[in-house]
Amino acid sequence: MLMRLAIVLAALPVALVLHLESESIAPLLVVTALTVVTVLMPGSAGAALLIGYAALAMAFGDGHPLRLGVLVLIPALHLVHVTAALAAVVPVKTKIEPAALKAPARRFAIVQAIAFVVAAFAAVLPSGPNTGLAEVLGLGALTVVIGVVALRI
Repeated sequence: MLMRLAIVLAALPVALVLHLESESIAPLLVVTALTVVTVLMPGSAGAALLIGYAALAMAFGDGHPLRLGVLVLIPALHLVHVTAALAAVVPVKTKIEPAALKAPARRFAIVQAIAFVVAAFAAVLPSGPNTGLAEVLGLGALTVVIGVVALRI
């Protein structure tokens, strides 16, 4: 039950950021529905849909690509992913020892450090109308780096 509560707590900043970035209540309702699906069925696509929805909503929203809301969503969405993955394999009434969370917490911290280093690097890059390919290549490179690091931990 603790891991399912962690999913809700991880989704709260996602809901708050999307609600503050929007002029309607629709994002709040979508995040709430996807969070409920993720909590009830953590092994389902609920977490992936929540992450995808939040990413698309922020990508197509107004504002700078590295605004505060985006920087808050990076660890929050990753935490939704991690907690949903753990909740999918840990039975509901199982008591979780803190030592069992040491390796996932370490991986989480390393991936977040890499993500924020890349975000800091992206903040100092020049921008313009021809940066679309550079952004796609950068995102691909980031994915490869995180995948390699995460597999080696």
